[in-house]
Amino acid sequence: MYISLRKAGENGKQYYYTIHDRQPGLFHPYTLITIWGSKPDGGRRKIYGFETREEKDRALRRLIRKRMKAGYTILYSYARSRTYRRVFQSFGQRKNTESSFKADSG
Repeated sequence: MYISLRKAGENGKQYYYTIHDRQPGLFHPYTLITIWGSKPDGGRRKIYGFETREEKDRALRRLIRKRMKAGYTILYSYARSRTYRRVFQSFGQRKNTESSFKADSG
């Protein structure tokens, strides 16, 4: 699973936020890795570890919702799992409004 978000800054600079689960963690069975900065493939990085897939899925939705609320839009997404494809589609079809974020509290 991989999703890349993008936002244009006030000065015209592009900001990117990427979330993926392609790299396993050492201490947790499920991980999400976030990368953000002014380049799509570099910048700061944070690794989140989870004990269950449900925890990971809730965190994924929360991270996407938070970034979209901050003005990011989906640039690219890929997932083998239908579940993640549906999650990405649901965020891609929403308008960036407060009410749409409250509707999906997952």
